[in-house]
Amino acid sequence: VASYCIYTGILDLPKGLIGAPIDESGEDDNSPSNDDFAGLKDDDWDNNYSVPPSGYDEQDNTTQEQDNLQQQMSQDESQEAEEATAVVEPQHNQHKHVDDIKFVFCYGDSLTSGFLAAQTETHPYAPSLQTEINKMYDAASATIAPELQHPPNIVVESVGFPGMPASAMLQLVEREKVGACSVVENSPKLSVMVILAGTNDLMHLGLDIADAAETTDPDEKAQTILESITGLHKALLECSQRADNGDMHILSVGIPGSRFIMDTPVASEIQLRVNRGLKEFSSNYFTEVTHNKISYSDFPFEYDESDSKWGPDGLHLTALGYDELGKKLAP
Repeated sequence: VASYCIYTGILDLPKGLIGAPIDESGEDDNSPSNDDFAGLKDDDWDNNYSVPPSGYDEQDNTTQEQDNLQQQMSQDESQEAEEATAVVEPQHNQHKHVDDIKFVFCYGDSLTSGFLAAQTETHPYAPSLQTEINKMYDAASATIAPELQHPPNIVVESVGFPGMPASAMLQLVEREKVGACSVVENSPKLSVMVILAGTNDLMHLGLDIADAAETTDPDEKAQTILESITGLHKALLECSQRADNGDMHILSVGIPGSRFIMDTPVASEIQLRVNRGLKEFSSNYFTEVTHNKISYSDFPFEYDESDSKWGPDGLHLTALGYDELGKKLAP
């Protein structure tokens, strides 16, 4: 992530690599929020993506917009209202100049929302990513560009929808307050979009794979998932062009391991092929206006049920795991 939003001159990267700075708040009323799908469960997504899935309350959405308007009009708005309307509370360094702020957004499913098994609270990896990137910037500016008195402040925010497969993310990409394009179009100075998707697509194949493992074609299944994820990436780059943000980059993170993948050879093969295809796509996707805009990263660590970074459900991370994910994605 840092290599994409690094301040021009600190590490001698080409000009134009980073998006222009954004407003210090790092927030936008029309960007997706976990609150838009409060209470959504992993099995609430189906193939009918043209209408709001169950759990979406239009009245709650209206109330949220009213709260946002009140927050803009009053500096004395309560902390509770701020927490209700923010995607992730940015950790601003108040001594930094507004003009030096850069924006990173993480979009995905429950692994992005920071779902913790058997717990009600969440622990997104975005705050850890923000802290780590800013540490790297501070260290770089101190050693390479000490004359830079106000190194850039990186604000990282996130939204993750539990149970949402990449196929739904693609179908809903233009949906206001849900789709990833609403992030891009309402944050035209966005530097990096981090996409972690595909786990639920693979999990939704679980019953089919278990019932017909011998006849399952891993190439066919992998291609279906890959087309959804790559389609999402293409759509986001198109959105960035509409938003006049030609500097936005995408960091695509591979599908992580899980107990299901470890115990199911066919699922493991599908995961391997999807990640391999995603890596190849990221390296080779070019259009007339998008060149070298996508980078691929394997999920930073493998699944190990004895590792404290993995939760007891064999799918999600622990708080320690999410913090480690943020740290590993920073370089």
